[in-house]
Amino acid sequence: MHWLPPLRGALATPLLLLALQGCAAPMTADTPRYPPPGHFPATMNRLKDGPYRFWQHNFGAYCFDTWGCRVAYGPHVVVDQPESRHFPAAGAERLALMHGGYIGLKNFQGPVVIDWRAADRSPLHAELDLAQIFADGRMRYDVPDVEINPDASVPDPDIVLEVYDRTVRVYMKAFISLKRPRDPSNPHTNAVDDNVLVYEHNY
Repeated sequence: MHWLPPLRGALATPLLLLALQGCAAPMTADTPRYPPPGHFPATMNRLKDGPYRFWQHNFGAYCFDTWGCRVAYGPHVVVDQPESRHFPAAGAERLALMHGGYIGLKNFQGPVVIDWRAADRSPLHAELDLAQIFADGRMRYDVPDVEINPDASVPDPDIVLEVYDRTVRVYMKAFISLKRPRDPSNPHTNAVDDNVLVYEHNY
């Protein structure tokens, strides 16, 4: 089992099981936050207010190089395909396309229960506790703080589960606004929303 600490400053369609759609809307001055009683105080989630935290999230799950795949997150059955279905392998390009299609979920919905067969058809089972993986309530991102716009709010992040043959990974995808575009000739490069690896375990 391999856990990755928070980072400071921190498939084309045929390859995807689900064409999950939807994204969280940016917070405004009137957007309420929903910390559980006794947890972190409500915040606009700006860097100048302190570390980015989250109290609700979006969730998505994807399977690659498996036979069949079932992923349930609390009451939500996110993936449910029979063992007769083969999910092909995929390259690094898959990371940019994976996102959370179940939006606005309060932390946390319950265990993530996964049943699938590996590429060699071995039956596998896993259960993950996202409340433990994200016990500190902080967002994960791979951007130096000095590059982040301190006045910009960060919307609910995506938590993305990946089942790849015998490996289960959990990523976080947060929309981080930057002080200036990374490519001066392209004003649309003033934000990043990369999937950052948080948890990995081989079965």
